[in-house]
Amino acid sequence: MPKVGRNDPCPCGSGKKYKQCHLLIEQAAQVEQRQLRQAIDTLMPKLIEAAQALPTAITPALARFWNSTYSAEQLGELEDLEERGSDRFLTWFVFDYPLDDGHTLVEQLAGGAGELGLTDVEERLLKGWTSVRLRPYAINSVLKGQGMHVYDLLDEVEYEVEDHSASRRVQPGEVLVTHLVPAGGRYYVGGAAAHLTADTREKLHEYAALHMEAFARDHPGATWADLLRERSEVLNHFVMALPVEKPDPALLDTLLMQTRISLKLAGESLLGPKDE
Repeated sequence: MPKVGRNDPCPCGSGKKYKQCHLLIEQAAQVEQRQLRQAIDTLMPKLIEAAQALPTAITPALARFWNSTYSAEQLGELEDLEERGSDRFLTWFVFDYPLDDGHTLVEQLAGGAGELGLTDVEERLLKGWTSVRLRPYAINSVLKGQGMHVYDLLDEVEYEVEDHSASRRVQPGEVLVTHLVPAGGRYYVGGAAAHLTADTREKLHEYAALHMEAFARDHPGATWADLLRERSEVLNHFVMALPVEKPDPALLDTLLMQTRISLKLAGESLLGPKDE
């Protein structure tokens, strides 16, 4: 589409020059979007700090996210034990972990609980983040240094993500297990992400489908959103099981088989013995 000059007629058909019509609207929108982007960078640290102020909740949450592999005493070591392990856990704790009242920290804070000293822009952002959960996204295309188009492996929805840093490190076909946060009309990576190789894409979907099948046995009609609200940590359990050095398809097949067996046994134990 040809670029509209400042003195050209506005494409909206108002009869005014572009600089006197929609250019002003677009410039205002760009300023607002920059404010929202900057607010993400200030809001996320405040949320992480609020999470760290809840030590009694951190312990059970840590066991849940890391499948009882690490203790609360190892939280400071997780950056070395797992790639960005501490940041990934705390991001999940903020968005996904249900606290004593059944609500996540983001839900509590968006509802007015606690005092973080948020700006008006940060408050607007927070209220739009209450449904954000950990999800797997396949990367469809990348514009280096600017952003990427990603595809939700579960809901099959495509998102345009603005991220100058991540877009320099990823390749099409790879997978990010992360939180996408909305800000205005755009999406951004919130907190830390697990970066997976392209060969995990189909196996991760199959793994999630096994958990969905088991969840739906007890919750007929459940959606992916319902599953992730209850058990989004299973996505990190998949990440934990991946080999560090190089892809290993046999290991992924073994993981799926073990998951299928354990979920089947769990379902049978809940049903109890059949009547004679």
